[in-house]
Amino acid sequence: MSTISKILFEKAREFIDDGVVIEDFVIGVGLTAVKLSDGRAGVAFTNKQDTLGRCEEFYRCMGLDGDPESKARVGMTALELLEVGLFSGDPLLRSVAYAALNAVFNFNRDRFVKGDVMEYLQVNENDIVGMVGEIEPLADAWKDKVWDLLIFDRNRKRDEIFPDWAIVDLLPKCTVVVITGSAIVNGSIDWVLKYVMTEKVAIVGPSTPLVEGVLPVKILAGVYIKDPDVLFDLVSKGAGTRKIIRSGAAEKVNIIQKSAGENFYRV
Repeated sequence: MSTISKILFEKAREFIDDGVVIEDFVIGVGLTAVKLSDGRAGVAFTNKQDTLGRCEEFYRCMGLDGDPESKARVGMTALELLEVGLFSGDPLLRSVAYAALNAVFNFNRDRFVKGDVMEYLQVNENDIVGMVGEIEPLADAWKDKVWDLLIFDRNRKRDEIFPDWAIVDLLPKCTVVVITGSAIVNGSIDWVLKYVMTEKVAIVGPSTPLVEGVLPVKILAGVYIKDPDVLFDLVSKGAGTRKIIRSGAAEKVNIIQKSAGENFYRV
């Protein structure tokens, strides 16, 4: 059975060839960025939560001369990186690979609808909103406008946040679901989607792959990279999503899919 990662990989192959290589990449504190040789660039969240916190965790493959190496290399083809990284169990390699994937889909600004996801995902006082991964701006905006707001996160920081295993029993009750794009990077998206029982679903954040017809949700809310050079400078200095948007390096954009139901699947 196909997974989201496999479907995204096959889709990416439609928009890239063997001549496109990795020009550069940077792993920042909050975001990871990749530049392709054809000028496209992308970002994804840096999955540091699943690392072991070692100082040289990314360069852990020993070469023949004893020099630590990584499976992600400047100069390798983008397809090679996607093939080795999208399905990897290495959290940092996956971050680089999904940033490269998002670079592949970073084309033709006219495909997107500009603006914040709150403009397109309507909620009301009767809704139970499920949020997979805490997204503070949305939580703050909606908490007093809906019947209930259930936040699930692998890294709980407050009593009001449920552990991710509570998704099994509570997410099916939600009438609106918002999933952080990091669920795609860390591979939990297939499991999460099993418990979604509404078509009012959005995947949100800079990790969200902006491509039509793959993800079975109504709204894809991500970022379009406008200035790769500024993006790289900021990410290398520890910037996060808010900073890259405020700087003009990226802008919030959306894809509104006509029907999430037609290609909704269960795994």
